[in-house]
Amino acid sequence: PLLRKLFGRIVIPTTVRGEVLPTGAVFPDTSLLKHALSEGWIEVVDEPQNDWKPMNLGIDVGEASSIHIACYWRDTGDDVLLVMDDYAGRLEAKNYSLPLIGTAAIIGLAKVEGLIPAARPLLERLVQSAYFIGQAVIEAVLTDVGE
Repeated sequence: PLLRKLFGRIVIPTTVRGEVLPTGAVFPDTSLLKHALSEGWIEVVDEPQNDWKPMNLGIDVGEASSIHIACYWRDTGDDVLLVMDDYAGRLEAKNYSLPLIGTAAIIGLAKVEGLIPAARPLLERLVQSAYFIGQAVIEAVLTDVGE
């Protein structure tokens, strides 16, 4: 829900949809993702058909497809903001001068925008669920939002 409130429209590549909702997958947020997709505020799109290739051929296919789409849309005049936490993917996106935001910064932005009362509990919950966010990143976000 925070993504929808902050950004309105969210677009993910077909490859990312396959990564987060593989056939038969059941994990705690499966129903939330399926609901967001069925409501249409998370839209699944295919990559453009062109000869784009990532500079680092070793990055994950999901990150590569996200960067490909973001580059294509940016180059055709659209505003883009790439949500990405993966370090190699972020480096690749920076090579293409794409604007980036990570999960921790989104939580911080939600706090600043008044959508959540505090960032710390959500950040702690992510860490407890084995989602890796570096402690330095967490501390930077908490400092930025005054927590």
